[in-house]
Parts: sequence; C-alpha cells; structure tokens
Amino acid sequence: MRLLCALIFTLLASTASAEQKQVFGEYEVHYIAFTSSELDKDVAKIYGIPRSGSLGYMSISVLKTGISALPVAWNAKLTGTMSNLLGQTRELEFTRIQEQGALYFHSTFDFYDRDMYRFHIKVQPDGQVRTYDLKFSQKFYRGE
Repeated sequence: MRLLCALIFTLLASTASAEQKQVFGEYEVHYIAFTSSELDKDVAKIYGIPRSGSLGYMSISVLKTGISALPVAWNAKLTGTMSNLLGQTRELEFTRIQEQGALYFHSTFDFYDRDMYRFHIKVQPDGQVRTYDLKFSQKFYRGE
C-alpha cells in the first residue's frame, strides 16, 4: 500500500523544481497533479484510478505540525473546483485513501491538451471551523 505514497513523491521530485505545498498555520497541504496515464498500472489498479492520456489526477495530503517531531497525517474535508481560462468551471470530487501512517485525498478530471487550469480547493482540517484556500494553476498535456 505504500506504492501510492512512493509513486507520488517520486513524481513530485522529478516533475517539480519547487515543493508543491502551502502552509496554513500548523497545517501543511501538499499537492500534485499530472496526467493519470503516468500512474503505475499496478498502483492505479489497487486504488481503482483510471489511466488515460486525457484524464488528470490530483493527490492532496494534509499534515499537522507541532504534535511530534515530524508532521502527522491529518483528516480533512476537501471541496474544490477547476476552471479554464475561459472561466468554465467544474466541481472536483475527492476520494479518501488511508494507509498506515498516511492519508491522501485524490480526484480525477478530464482536461484538454495544453490548456491551463486554475484549481481552488477548500481544505477544512478535522477539528477546525476555519477553511483554508489552496489555489494553484497548472497546464496539462495529453499523455499516451
């Protein structure tokens, strides 16, 4: 089950020069998005994630700091949208994946080749009334 974690961090390290996270007080929100055809076939099968060159994949993890020496995986409620440069907006649905010591939220979405998308994810950590806004933009390319 650690396959997904290893794959996500490998892809994060190889595709991004800067760390993809935002810090909101004691919470770190790590995120990555790419074409789902880049997922390992076995990992995709285990988690029921379709692989396609025109399907995007996003993974988000929420960590809480200050509890121990290392940040701790934290449950949260996630809702979000994605929009293209024309302003066409779609809702994102997130699925929760829990492994020993790890917790992820993932979503898949259709995209058009070479289009730039804006993502707006609302993150509400368990035990918090406040919601944090994770915002980022990314261009997607059709895969094989």
